Amino acid sequence: MDKATRAHPHLSSLSTDGGHLHSASLFTVLNLVDPRGSNMASASGKLLERLVDGRDCGECVACCKILEIDKPELKKPADVLCPHCTGSGCGIYAERPLICRTWYCLWRRIDAMPDYLRPDKIGVVFSVDQHSPPRIVFERIYIVARAISDPAVFETAPVRAALNMFAEEGSLPVWISFQGTKSLHYPALPLASAIVSPSQTPWQSHVIEAFAWRRRYGLD
Repeated sequence: MDKATRAHPHLSSLSTDGGHLHSASLFTVLNLVDPRGSNMASASGKLLERLVDGRDCGECVACCKILEIDKPELKKPADVLCPHCTGSGCGIYAERPLICRTWYCLWRRIDAMPDYLRPDKIGVVFSVDQHSPPRIVFERIYIVARAISDPAVFETAPVRAALNMFAEEGSLPVWISFQGTKSLHYPALPLASAIVSPSQTPWQSHVIEAFAWRRRYGLD
């Protein structure tokens, strides 16, 4: 669970080698429910149905650490390595819980993320998540980048490139997180303020963009 949320300035832009989503909306790429539909808030468990052909986890076990699992057959807090993790795989693979069978990071789901963005190589796990009920509008459904061991990785070139790839595509809010505390990376503060309070924001120049964002995200 998140300990706190706070606004975070937009990191500087950095392009990747072919790592852009171009005009393909994440709602299409990830097969998400229509954000304008009534099922938006209850989409967990049905959000993602696509995996990149020919891509597997290899020896990456990042999800064995960052995920919180609270099931009768396995209880594990977030950011603690699963006791069944062997270091390169799962010691109870055949009997692993359903969440372990069905959860995949975005590197497994988006082919625009190059091989070098595998979580164990960059120290960050990208995934789609939601907070139910959302405490703020940007938690209805969002992308979160979780640092595995050190938040300094958010300043490295590959991670910044990936963060800005998602921000430039613009379909979903983007958060960065470490040990349960997350910060909003996108929308940046001026646009976020205009989205939340169009009539009161001091950044009135962003209001037109904010209304378009609100419609796209299903708020209006």
